[in-house]
Amino acid sequence: MVTAFLNLSVVDDDIYMTLPEGWPEGLNAPGIVVRLQKALYGLKQPSRLWHNDINPFSLSIEFTQSLAEPNLNLCSDGNLMLLYVDDISILYLEDATLAAIAVKARLPEKYNITNLSPAHQFLVIDIHHEETGTGTGISLGRKAFITTILKQFNMQNAHGASTPTELNVKLDLAEDRGEKELKDMKRYQAIVGSWMYVALATRPDISFAVASLCRYNSRPFTRHLSAAKRVLQYLKSTTNFRLHLSNCSGSNDELTGYTDSDWADDSADGKSQGGHVFLLSNGAVSWQSREQDLNAMPTLGAEYIACSEGSCEAKWLLQFHRYIHGKDASPLPIN
Repeated sequence: MVTAFLNLSVVDDDIYMTLPEGWPEGLNAPGIVVRLQKALYGLKQPSRLWHNDINPFSLSIEFTQSLAEPNLNLCSDGNLMLLYVDDISILYLEDATLAAIAVKARLPEKYNITNLSPAHQFLVIDIHHEETGTGTGISLGRKAFITTILKQFNMQNAHGASTPTELNVKLDLAEDRGEKELKDMKRYQAIVGSWMYVALATRPDISFAVASLCRYNSRPFTRHLSAAKRVLQYLKSTTNFRLHLSNCSGSNDELTGYTDSDWADDSADGKSQGGHVFLLSNGAVSWQSREQDLNAMPTLGAEYIACSEGSCEAKWLLQFHRYIHGKDASPLPIN
């Protein structure tokens, strides 16, 4: 979608701004402001205005909005339309190709769009279409993005690492052991933030390291920076790793969940770190690793908390499945 926000009219809100540089002398004098009639990127209103504009249009072309995910719309012919700000991705089965082409033909009637099909990248996620002996599939990777962040932090020539974290390294004891607090806090935050997006999108294997190191964003020590660089070394050695999802049948076509937790690993507050992952089509489709909100007294308590948090995600996934397939999924086992 080309400049979607700039085409939206601001009707209900009075928004004023000073004129930018370049206007004729006198108009940009101090105290002179103008009222916006069209939205601008960076304001809080355009997202809502865009939502209110695209939703009625999607309904007019026979799409319905998902209750589980408001940015996902489903058509009766099986087409899925995923919205992310002004990026639109249409997903469909091979037998619904003609219907998808018809949807693409309707979009230019109202919006100025650029057709980039078939998709090879979406939200900086590389999409690879695969043909296997058992059917078709896709794999999702971040090679270009990982290469960029390695260059950004001068780690492109670093030695690789076989694991994202070192064994038996206690990150919470840095201050007690007399280590120095980092003067350049922003560099540490930039490193952690750069691979946080990698972990959320395609790399569940670094989720534990991300959650562990994010706790120290407000006060990192030298040990934390070394651990953050270790993750970059691991990403360097696994740049080509991709998340594979195949078109399969049988037990691999059913949702399965797994939860786990350590126990009181953080000596500062005595809290545990739990996590969960859900598998479908031979690949991970949802995962999380984070510090638990409650202090678990026995080890079993931490496991129960992790299972409870995983069950909340499972409930949402089942609702999501029901919307797409029009029927309830089989019972979802959580191990």
